[in-house]
Amino acid sequence: MATNVTTDAALANQYQNYFSKKLLTYAVQALVLDQFGSKAPLPAKSGHKAISMFRWDTPAASGIKTLTEGDTSTVGERAISLTKISKTLIQRGQIVKLSDILNATDLFNSLQQSVKINGQDAAVDMDNITRNILVGSNVRTTGEAGNAQSGATAMEGGYAADMSDNLDNGDTLTELYADGTRQVDGSGYGTFETKEDAADVLLDGAAVLNAVTQLKVNRAKPTSGGMYAAVCSPQVLSDIMSDNTWLNASQYSNVEELYKGEVGRLFGAKFIMTTNGFITADALGTDADRFIYDDAAGGGTGNTKDVHASLFLGEGAYGVPELSSQSPFSPKMIITDSADKSDPLNMLITAGFKVFWTALRQNTDYYVVMRSKTASTA
Repeated sequence: MATNVTTDAALANQYQNYFSKKLLTYAVQALVLDQFGSKAPLPAKSGHKAISMFRWDTPAASGIKTLTEGDTSTVGERAISLTKISKTLIQRGQIVKLSDILNATDLFNSLQQSVKINGQDAAVDMDNITRNILVGSNVRTTGEAGNAQSGATAMEGGYAADMSDNLDNGDTLTELYADGTRQVDGSGYGTFETKEDAADVLLDGAAVLNAVTQLKVNRAKPTSGGMYAAVCSPQVLSDIMSDNTWLNASQYSNVEELYKGEVGRLFGAKFIMTTNGFITADALGTDADRFIYDDAAGGGTGNTKDVHASLFLGEGAYGVPELSSQSPFSPKMIITDSADKSDPLNMLITAGFKVFWTALRQNTDYYVVMRSKTASTA
């Protein structure tokens, strides 16, 4: 047996952990709603902090009359009307604080990452606001900070605690369910929540056709390409992709421009994937439960599982600010790295953003909220 052998254990103090400068990537949300909203400019010195859009009245034949030759009194008459829709912009923002020592010694560029993550956070926040306003959610319930953090509140601290203030101009929403039923206030989710047959609660071809037909009945104009846009979560898309008539985007992308996130089409709707969809949990209680964001129940078709809200959109359904306009309201990234009265020794560097944002429903007849469960357990 060998003696006097020096092993690695005896000299363990000389070893150091290998350190790789390569950072692990992290999940980034697929945000798509910005591309479907009508854009309103944010002019400076305009005397207000709101975006405004306008909606003409719909065509009708009620004023047309049969004419009598030479008699001008028989000519039919009608007036035209214009509805103004306005929504006050809410200022949003956050900062990341870095110490001067960290900034001088860190191996990675923390300041650069702070700028990057601020921009991504801003995008998620604005997408949450747009999504929640379209779904009808600004419910803020007592003691549910977790829901608020995950997007239950359209704009925490900026909206009233009930959902009524979120309904622009007293409008109502078209809310359909994958089982073919329609939301009627006072009924909760009705039989949709308690159905045991999975086929009745999943988004399928019949449900898609129902949503598209409703938009056509409402005279909603299709988005670009002559089709409506359906914004769905990956879980819901996994259900509808199994339809025999589903057409993948790769089968037609060489002949037309695709939307960001577009994955396929079915029955007159182009499907766009978002990882920031609106999800609610079991809602056998009140009507307001369908407006509270909660993804804790998970996937599956059981009567206590998550309910996903998909948005079927026509042209002119909603409006958002024009971020690229030259305006004091446009988003700004601000880095502060100099001493002032609050930090006389220049011990902190801050990187943050501020933005004015809101979304308004331009015409609720031009979009449909479709709720379904999913066979996916993800």
